[in-house]
Amino acid sequence: MLASWIKYELKNILGDKMTFMMIFYPFVLGGIGRYVIVNELAPLEAMQLVAIFMVLIVGFAYGAMAGFSLLDDRDDQVFASIQISPVPLNLYIWFKVGFTSLLSVVGGFFIIWLTGAFTLSLPDMLLVSVLATLQAPITAFLVNAFANNKVEGYVTMKATGFLLLFPIGGFFFLNAYEWLFAIAPQHWAAKALQHHMLEPHIAAGIVSMNLGFYQYIAAGFAYNLLVIALTFNFFRQKNNLG
Repeated sequence: MLASWIKYELKNILGDKMTFMMIFYPFVLGGIGRYVIVNELAPLEAMQLVAIFMVLIVGFAYGAMAGFSLLDDRDDQVFASIQISPVPLNLYIWFKVGFTSLLSVVGGFFIIWLTGAFTLSLPDMLLVSVLATLQAPITAFLVNAFANNKVEGYVTMKATGFLLLFPIGGFFFLNAYEWLFAIAPQHWAAKALQHHMLEPHIAAGIVSMNLGFYQYIAAGFAYNLLVIALTFNFFRQKNNLG
């Protein structure tokens, strides 16, 4: 069954030009970033900011892709068919969202690794990538909670994308004001990377941040998992899935 689902998802992704391009765009962006950094065409600090935004965009974009995939299934009455089958509908939904989220993790990881903008270890790169990817299921569930068709889904996706402005705003604050922006799921991944950027200055006592790198990671996982649970339940209630 799992193999059939994977084959079905790959067929859907490869059969749609937009989703097909989305698989490769993180690698293209990472390659461009690497070229700019290696050839010193822009300051490293500026490229670090660009790399952070790229990683945040990946989680949101792949979440939108998962959201529209679920919308297609609802239009095609796939949910109704699964509900009368032995397969739990929750399992199917989480598989689709999880499959797309896995692609997002890979994309985010390669952006960080390929650009070389950060001197993070491979495990830390993976931690940040997974944390940033937790935006994907949140976006997917919100799109399907408020939208009944692709037009409404597009509007909902644009509204959800507004949350991407919060991590950018929070970047300008190292004091308690940063918590005003912490409602955004991606705030925590951005702050973890900002801490890594400022680590030499923090060690020298020039600047300080409210939490450490791993504290931002841990708090981010806790907060994002809570938001995922809430948005999933909201999605189920709005679609009368029991």
